[in-house]
Amino acid sequence: MDSAARLSLKNTILERLLCLFSGPLEAGRLYEDMLDISMQAIPCEASSFFAAGARGELTIVAARGSVSGKLKGLKLRKGQGLAGASLADRRLIAVSDVANDPRHAAAFARALGFETRSLVAAPVLHDGKALGVVELVNKTGSNEFQRHELELVERITRTAGDLLAQVGGIPKGKKR
Repeated sequence: MDSAARLSLKNTILERLLCLFSGPLEAGRLYEDMLDISMQAIPCEASSFFAAGARGELTIVAARGSVSGKLKGLKLRKGQGLAGASLADRRLIAVSDVANDPRHAAAFARALGFETRSLVAAPVLHDGKALGVVELVNKTGSNEFQRHELELVERITRTAGDLLAQVGGIPKGKKR
């Protein structure tokens, strides 16, 4: 992608994020919008939003893709999978070859009948509190993630943290 195309994509993403501030705020809709915008930043086959529980467990509350209907309500234990690692480390994790990453919850993917090749997990935080994780699965075209794509996803999740805090999307309990 050339620099003009990257700039155009960045502007489109920023416009979509600004629109979120102007509409009515509701957590469920924000989860869905966050996934749609993230999938625009990094075109991929599927995405999920994991909401963080008070003890660090993660529950999928929104999903996009071929197995999205099977995902809602599924849980990961604290620290489990790349989503759990992302939340625990408070940083974005991008893996272009998931099969060779021991943090990947392979049994989880196999049970769904979904092959995961590449994955980005980005934490959604607000004032030190973990709200959840956005996960983008199987980048289309190439499994290699570009720096500008990852920067856009980080911006999306920072904005999402601020918005979710406004609608009460912060789990009860201590700061982590």
